[in-house]
Amino acid sequence: MFSLKHNLMLLLCSLLCFSCSMLKRSPASPTPKNLPVARAVNPLFPNTLGQSETEVQLKEARDRANAEAKARREKLQNEQQVNGIDPGSGTTDVIQPIPREPITRTSKYRTARAIVTKPGYVFNPWTNKAVDVRGIPSGTLIRDPNDGDPDHKFRVP
Repeated sequence: MFSLKHNLMLLLCSLLCFSCSMLKRSPASPTPKNLPVARAVNPLFPNTLGQSETEVQLKEARDRANAEAKARREKLQNEQQVNGIDPGSGTTDVIQPIPREPITRTSKYRTARAIVTKPGYVFNPWTNKAVDVRGIPSGTLIRDPNDGDPDHKFRVP
């Protein structure tokens, strides 16, 4: 029924298909499903013994420096009282710390609101339209490709 030529072609085609199916797959590209997940670190239980020893040494050094600074301040105040200078008058040789106000940063970029019924989608705060942000980390500054204004950038919540 089949000629020798047809049988050989069938054999060659099946060998080609079989050999192609046996090729090794390339490693999967990182997707949200197979990305490594960061673990929370408990500061009370450090990972290594060397880490805790270093932290103890740093704390001791900090305590020593604070005690020395306090002794110098008290000595200066005593000298000022002996010399008749009011310690609160501000005429001291010690550099006073600069009073700092808490930094309040106001971002010029708005933050999008998540769409509760559609995970991975947010509302563009400029146009109030849905934008797909799947795979984009939280806090990333993005721009809606469907929004014509290039200044309408916003952050992923």
